[in-house]
This record gives sequence, structure tokens and C-alpha cells, in this order.
Amino acid sequence: MIFVKVIISLLALIFVTQAMEPPLVLPEPKGIYSVGTINIELSDPSRTQLRTSEKRRWMATVFYPTEKTKITAPYMPGTLDNGLVCGTKVLGHAIPHAALIKNHKFPVIISFPGRGGERQLLSILYETLASHGYIVITMDQPYVANFVKFPDGSTIVLTLKDAWYLQRDRDYRYAYDDEAIASAMKDIDFIFDNLQAFGDLSNSFDTTKIILMGHSIGGNIAHIKGFSDQRIHAVVDIDSKITERAVYGRIGVPPNPEAKPVLFIRGMQQYQEDVGDQLTKISKSTIWSPNVQHSAFSDTCYFAAKIPDFGLGFWGSVYNWFFKKGPYFSDIDTNTGSYTVDGWFEQYPEYIVSWLDQL
Repeated sequence: MIFVKVIISLLALIFVTQAMEPPLVLPEPKGIYSVGTINIELSDPSRTQLRTSEKRRWMATVFYPTEKTKITAPYMPGTLDNGLVCGTKVLGHAIPHAALIKNHKFPVIISFPGRGGERQLLSILYETLASHGYIVITMDQPYVANFVKFPDGSTIVLTLKDAWYLQRDRDYRYAYDDEAIASAMKDIDFIFDNLQAFGDLSNSFDTTKIILMGHSIGGNIAHIKGFSDQRIHAVVDIDSKITERAVYGRIGVPPNPEAKPVLFIRGMQQYQEDVGDQLTKISKSTIWSPNVQHSAFSDTCYFAAKIPDFGLGFWGSVYNWFFKKGPYFSDIDTNTGSYTVDGWFEQYPEYIVSWLDQL
């Protein structure tokens, strides 16, 4: 009995200590607007999911400009429980269902995360973009993101087969990525054909200025679709997968026949193969090559520097996957080189904003 009381007291002490710890607040966006956010479930009954016969459905999160405030809200609403990341409460600046600015059109950015990443995993960047007058629609894909949670409470994680072979079989990984790219491009087409799915927000879309953006394989989606679709105005490719092997049937970056503005950001500490000078041959390209690793562009980089013992590790990831508890957080490839993490997350989002503002 005494032993049980001691254990209960220790657990209570740990709980109280955690509750007393101040939350981690994401860097404050520097634009003239504050930020609202909303999650929207999208459904295309003409297609099926990548790994099941169920009708295609997926989640989009919209970050949009609102009137200036100083309010914060839990990180990744709709995906995380109360903004908890590896035991630390995280607060962002995007306020769920904040009032939309009426009678104003804003450029629209459609963005995709890398393989395994959730749509809200670049929230620091998206909050900055929205604060500067851009509407960001970020989407992930069931069976590509490592965790997707729907408004009805149902969740989807990677299949066991994919989780195993993606880490061990390069041929399997390339074939899988091609499937994900093809499916994502159909999701983009769906958005163009169904803007009404975004309700009143669609009234603020400037459809003459649609930008595709993505990180890692999301960057491939952005440049493959962006260069070939006349509805796309510009492309932002953040450290896409460019190797000596074919991605979506082509080695290297496809041509840009309409000379659309494109920003290539390449992490110079990246684990991918050297892309040589091929990006300089793409029409109307801007190339920025900061000395950072591949995952330095995602919020995980910020958390790796700010949250003690950040990352789930192997057994934590197994538990997380088996019980579908939430996103898989990792500190892999998050080095920012000579940048401090605070300096990096101030400079890199603002660099993208300054490039977009010149379009």
C-alpha cells in the first residue's frame, strides 16, 4: 500500500511539474495580418484511397489572413490533442475559425508536405505567408502522411507493408512516390473544380495567382504539376527529390515551357545526390542554397532545438503507429548549420515571402 501511494505521488508530481512548464510558442509572424485556420475534409467519390477500396477522402488545412490580434492557439488543431508535441504544449498563431477579411482577394498557395509528413508540419512557414497576405491550402494524403485524423475521429496511418519497405527497398520507395505524386495531382485538379468546398473562403481566392509549393516529394508535385498546368502562376520547390533515378518517369526536373517563375530552395547539407547545374537551365528560375539539412524547413527542426528529448525513437514510433496515437515526430536531418534556429526560422520564411511579393 505504501509503495502504491509513493508511485501515485510521484506520478502526481510529474503531472503538476509538466502542467507548470510554460508552453512553447512558435515564432511570431511578421506580416501586417494575423492568421486564421480551418480544417476541411475533401471527398472525391470517383476515386479510391491509395491502399484500400474506400472512396477517396483527405484533409486540407487553410491558413488565411485576419485582422491583427495577439492571440495564440494550440498547434496543429484537428490533428493533435491540445497542441501536445512529445509532452510539450505548443502554441501557434493560427486561430481556428477566425473571422475572414471580407471584400479582398488574396493569392492562393497550394502546398504539400514531404512523404510521411502531415499537412500542418510547416505551420511556421504557413503562418508567415498568411500574415503577409497569402491564403495557404495545405493537404496531406492518407497512406502517405504518417498520420491523418478526420473530423469524425477516424485515423489513418501507413500500412505495415509500406512502413517496412519504404525504409529498406529503394525500388519500392520510388514506385510508391510515383503513386503519391499522381494521386496528389488529381487532388489539385479536384480543388480547381470544387472551390465551393472551401465555403466563404473561396470568395477571397485570387484564382489568377495560384502558386504550387511543396517540401521534399511535395516539391516534386509542385514542379511537375506547376510547369504543365496553365492554371498555375508560379512554383516554390523546397528541397525536392532530384536524383540520378527517374521520378514520375523523368530524371531531373521537367522543362518549364511557359517560363513560369520558380524558386528552387536546396539544403546544401541534404542527403540527396548532387543535382549539378541542371536547375540553372530551368527557365525563369531562382535558386537559393542555404547550408542546412533536408528537414530544417519543417517545424520539427524548431522542436528539435526547443523541446528536451524531442523525437519518438524506434519503440515510441512503433507504439505510436500501432495505436494510431498521433504524428510521428523525428529530429533526423534538422541541422541548421551556422544559423541559430531562431535566426533560421526568421530568415527562411521571409525569403520566400520576398520572392513571392515580386511576382
